[in-house]
Amino acid sequence: MPEENKPRKCALYVRVSTTNQAEDGESLDEQEERLINFCKFKGWNDYRIYREEGYSGKDTKRPAFLQMMSDIYRGDINTVIVKKIDRLSRSIIDFENIYKVFEAKEVDLISLQENFDTSTALGRGVIRIVLVFAQLEREQTAERTIDIMTYRAKQGLFNGGYPRLGYDIDYENKKLVPNESEIPIVKDAFTIYLKCGSLSETAKILNSKGYRMKSWTSKSGRRFIGKKFTKNNLSRLLNDPIYIGKIRYKGNIYDGQHPAIIDEETFDMVQSILRANSVTKTGYRQDDNKFLLKGLVFCGSCHSAMAPSFSISKGKKYFYYRCTTNNDRSKKKCRIGYVSAPQLEKLVVEELKFLSKDPRIIEGIVENATKTQKEELAELLQKKKMLSDNLSQIDRKARNLVDILSESDTINEQSGYIVDRLKELEDQSAQIRKELESLEFEINERRNKIISADVIRKSLKDFSNIYNNLTQDEKYDFLHLLIKKIRYYENKDQVPKNKKSGTIKMDLWELPPIDPKYLNSAKSFAESPDWLPGQDSNLRPSG
Repeated sequence: MPEENKPRKCALYVRVSTTNQAEDGESLDEQEERLINFCKFKGWNDYRIYREEGYSGKDTKRPAFLQMMSDIYRGDINTVIVKKIDRLSRSIIDFENIYKVFEAKEVDLISLQENFDTSTALGRGVIRIVLVFAQLEREQTAERTIDIMTYRAKQGLFNGGYPRLGYDIDYENKKLVPNESEIPIVKDAFTIYLKCGSLSETAKILNSKGYRMKSWTSKSGRRFIGKKFTKNNLSRLLNDPIYIGKIRYKGNIYDGQHPAIIDEETFDMVQSILRANSVTKTGYRQDDNKFLLKGLVFCGSCHSAMAPSFSISKGKKYFYYRCTTNNDRSKKKCRIGYVSAPQLEKLVVEELKFLSKDPRIIEGIVENATKTQKEELAELLQKKKMLSDNLSQIDRKARNLVDILSESDTINEQSGYIVDRLKELEDQSAQIRKELESLEFEINERRNKIISADVIRKSLKDFSNIYNNLTQDEKYDFLHLLIKKIRYYENKDQVPKNKKSGTIKMDLWELPPIDPKYLNSAKSFAESPDWLPGQDSNLRPSG
């Protein structure tokens, strides 16, 4: 359902702290009246008011706010409206967490004073800018924390986390101290693995002896019961340099202040076996592939999502996006099936770079998409100017009449006429001000629908300049920041027969769908499917 036709269940959130109650324009009643007038203008009659009096926005421990969030989780609210965004939260980190809930629950956020609405492209752009600042603040905090933890690691001190089997934590001195009753279990784990060279078999033997992972009590008093040994927790134990008196932090190894349990020769031999076993029988390493377009790719034939998958052929691993319709045996198989992940990702990146080099394309798309809104906005602005001029004339007439009345020494028939006339002008002024308020809502709505070509050009220019220098995680985030959806269409006529060819349509967040005719790949791209096994062979989901 289009956003404009979405049945609105609104939360009108108003808040004042004890220090703000006397400030002009910040009273609860003023905020409430403004939000109700906005709902009346939009024709939204289903709304609830959440009043927060005497609570600061520094955190989220506020009764009305918590009630509103509870109603959101129950699905009773799909639109939150505030006068200013700082009414919702003054903490940029808290705001980021709040907005993540809004996104997950498909709740739109509208702020009247900052003039953004997350159901619009521009509003989402503003929110992303806010979230970038949240990320910056979080990273600065993380950097300070990392500096402290790096210093501690260099001093050989334990940096926190769960206590390891074989050691207890001296919380006062923040050091590890040996646990004599657990040391034999750790030594057995290393010895048995050296003999059998199998994580599964070693875990089975340790469990048969009644051994368990560490049971411990946290500083807060919470009790954790040791679990059975598994391949995963045993692998972490055998890989941990803590057992040779070292501290590992951010990929670096430092001398610890705690005594070793395992000698370095034994530890090194175990590491050699673990490394050798990390190469599987099919000859590939379990590298962590990052599907850059995860969650963005949809099938152009059946409209289903295309999920990350992989297959193995001749000891080599191949990655692709596979139509999820083919995962459901009760449905007819989709003819598209799959598309090579590396080739599709490369194509999308090339398209974004292509768009960044030809601003005329963006200008054309933006102009077509916003032509009607710009025309309507111009009419509304003209109407606003006319009403403002009328209001100024009424104010001048009223001032003149007041001057005449003040100069009169006696109350006479003319005085009564002036008073009546002033009342008429006051009524006219109130009516015009009411029209101007509604008009302002309408003007802001039109502005929110006008896409900013400058914003798009800036995003794409940054993309072209920095993309190749990003890490895989950063590339993933950047692509998801720009792209809303990608639809993959496979060409019916395959030429030659051993090739697959297709085209894509991309929706960027701030732009309407970009038709292939605008793209450099209108001629389509081709891939050889020869490496893919048949549909019934070793197809696996990623991760």
